[in-house]
Amino acid sequence: MALTGFRSPLLISAFALGCAGFGGEVKAQEDRELPGWELTFSDEFDGEGLDRKKWNVTDPWEAERNAELQAYVPGSIEIRNGLLRLRAERRKAFYDNRVREFTSGIVTTARKFSQKQGRFAIRCRIPKGQGLWPAFWMLPDPPSWPPEIDILEILGHEPDKVYMTNHWPHPDNPTGASKSNGGEWKGVDFSADFHTFAVEWDPGEIRWYVDGVERHRSADQVPDVPMFLLINLAVGGQWPGNPDESTPFPAWFEVDWVRVWKRK
Repeated sequence: MALTGFRSPLLISAFALGCAGFGGEVKAQEDRELPGWELTFSDEFDGEGLDRKKWNVTDPWEAERNAELQAYVPGSIEIRNGLLRLRAERRKAFYDNRVREFTSGIVTTARKFSQKQGRFAIRCRIPKGQGLWPAFWMLPDPPSWPPEIDILEILGHEPDKVYMTNHWPHPDNPTGASKSNGGEWKGVDFSADFHTFAVEWDPGEIRWYVDGVERHRSADQVPDVPMFLLINLAVGGQWPGNPDESTPFPAWFEVDWVRVWKRK
């Protein structure tokens, strides 16, 4: 989720492997304990509310970017049945100096947790619908841009395609533009069930995994600074386009867990 316009192996259960031919039923279950890795951050979202010692509930800049339409409001975030749920809906709210037609949710670990290199993973179910844009990504801490690592971006009108991108500063405008190495992979309908998305970030290389299978890698200008986590559900914007009459609201981006490891 580039801020343009902003002014290792997975452990897969035998069940998941056995169901590899059943589309949305594929669920790579990643163990908390991975050989060669030490768990440094996790949230299973099993409490009664969001753990505010781990998460912020506002955008780090509280400003429009990418011509998106939503206002990020804390009331669009909830914990229910062991899930973090970000809700997008048609509801007016004042945000970044004007009234927005949609509200949605964002959580970040800015200034609460950041890490340079390691394994970063999420198990989630994305919403389907024109103009919806769920993402799990990372930025430098304290907040700045670029660089940026997009672990997961999916456009709601093509819920079977995941985008994976490494952004770095553009030499002609290092604080206002980026260059990038991106990949995409067309798989199952990721809105039909929960799936695991991860990166392994090592010195000089980043590798992206979907349900335990490597789908992209980048060795271009790999970041070398601690980065924090962002999970958000954007509405509209230059890339996904705006919602239309077919877009179902409210829409939910549901997260089962988030986990981070470092190499031992």
